[in-house]
Amino acid sequence: MVPDVDVLFVGTAGGFETRLVPSHGHRLAVIRAAPLLGVGLTGKVWAVIATIVGAAQARRILRRHSVQLVLGLGNYACAPAVLAARSLGLPTVLHEANAVAGLANRLLGRIVDRVLLGYGSAAGAFTCPTTVTGTPVRPEILALGEPSQPHGGAPFRILVSGGSQGSRFLDDRVPHLLARVVRAGHALEVRHQAAERDLERVEAAYAGAGVRALVVPFIDDMAEAYAWADFAVVTAGAVTLSELAAVGLPALLVPLASAALDHQAANARAFAEATGVRWVHEDAWDADGLAAHVASLIASSAAWSEASAGVRRLARTDAAAAVVRACEAVIRTPSPSAARGSRAP
Repeated sequence: MVPDVDVLFVGTAGGFETRLVPSHGHRLAVIRAAPLLGVGLTGKVWAVIATIVGAAQARRILRRHSVQLVLGLGNYACAPAVLAARSLGLPTVLHEANAVAGLANRLLGRIVDRVLLGYGSAAGAFTCPTTVTGTPVRPEILALGEPSQPHGGAPFRILVSGGSQGSRFLDDRVPHLLARVVRAGHALEVRHQAAERDLERVEAAYAGAGVRALVVPFIDDMAEAYAWADFAVVTAGAVTLSELAAVGLPALLVPLASAALDHQAANARAFAEATGVRWVHEDAWDADGLAAHVASLIASSAAWSEASAGVRRLARTDAAAAVVRACEAVIRTPSPSAARGSRAP
């Protein structure tokens, strides 16, 4: 956190933030919001109503806490807060972490002062000023530094994660993929973050394949998990990719086919082009070829080191500081549109 800055998080009652924000010692204000994508006509009508109600709630919250700037992180929950901030004439900044801009940021990007980008490829979606900052990761992950090489003779450690949404595809396919690696003569140890509904089934799949695996519904300490792992099989959320880069962890990327606007595929493609990691669409899954790829990294320390160095090429250890600097600049030089904003009750 930045000294002398008081941070208030704004979210929804049904989001992960209701558990994560208080557990890290921060304040959370809850407002109404609803998604526009994938919900049908009735859902879209409800989303508009929820956004109007949420903006009124957010407006009261921002005034009560004397907020001086709103930073939106691109999901539908940030829309009411950004709209409320603009109505009050407050400086507003968005962060777009993905390689292609999401719907909420595309719409909100028309009225904010600046958009901060994880990937420069998203800049074309915005007419307001943009700055490439990268995507911040937690200090405890940055503190890990460069990874150590896998120890020869010890089981190769594989981390599997479907991100905050979970991935039924990974839950279904990865145990059988890693069974092929074991049958090729390689010892493995696996930590698999699975959807809660899939836990027993995934545990049974690993047991049947003779693969030693710990299957959990959530990983609280991702820094420890990254430090433990030699390789990861993950979806292609922007934060996950930034974390992989920060710690130099070789990985196989499998973007969620259900991700809005197929943004995870764009993330995986951009990340792979810059780092050389392997990525695959769900509908192009090739278990034999992918097992051979994993086995090649186990068998060759040089190949593993090359893969690790490639991932590190996208590390942005200064991303959080860059976001702070950009926000400070916006506060110091508010745009004309912000100055014209209403400050009426």
